[in-house]
Amino acid sequence: MSYPFELALRQYIAAFDGTNNISPAEFQTRFDNLYHQYFTFLPKDEKAMGEDGFTTIKSKEPLTREEVFEREASKLADGTKVTLIHFRKIGLDCIDIKLGLVNGEEDSTSTVRLVTTITAGQAVTSKEIDESPESNLFFPRKLMAAKCASAGYKWKEFGTFQTNHGLKTSM
Repeated sequence: MSYPFELALRQYIAAFDGTNNISPAEFQTRFDNLYHQYFTFLPKDEKAMGEDGFTTIKSKEPLTREEVFEREASKLADGTKVTLIHFRKIGLDCIDIKLGLVNGEEDSTSTVRLVTTITAGQAVTSKEIDESPESNLFFPRKLMAAKCASAGYKWKEFGTFQTNHGLKTSM
C-alpha cells in the first residue's frame, strides 16, 4: 500500500525544484494523486515563552485539503525547493516523512517532519512533528532555572524566621 503513495510523493516533490516550470493543471493532478479527498493536516502546536519563564502552548486548527493546496501552491510559486530526507514505514498504514525545504528568495533552510496515515495509496491525515530541542525536554530550561533559583533562595531563607529556630527532634 505504501509503494503507490511513495511514487506519488516523489512525483509531487519533483515539482518543487525551485524553477516553478510546472503547469497549474499538472500540479493539481500531482496534488490529487497524493492527497485523499478527505485529507486533513494537523500542524504542530505553537510554543511561546512568557516573561515569567513559563511556556504556553497554543494548539493550531487542522487544515483542510483546500487550505493545504493553497499553502503548497504559494510555496511552489515562491520557488521553494523540497528534498526528501527520509521515508520510513512505521506501521501498516503509517509513514514517517522528513522533508528539507529551501526557500529560493530568502535562502533559508528548514526541515519538516510528518507522520502520515495513508489509505488507498493516498494521504488521509498528516501530523507535523515538533523536533525542536525544547520539545524533547520534560521541563523547559527557563522553568528549571526558576526552580533552581527558588530552591537556592529557600536554602538561604531557612533559619531566618522565628518559626524555623529551635526545631529540635527528640527521640
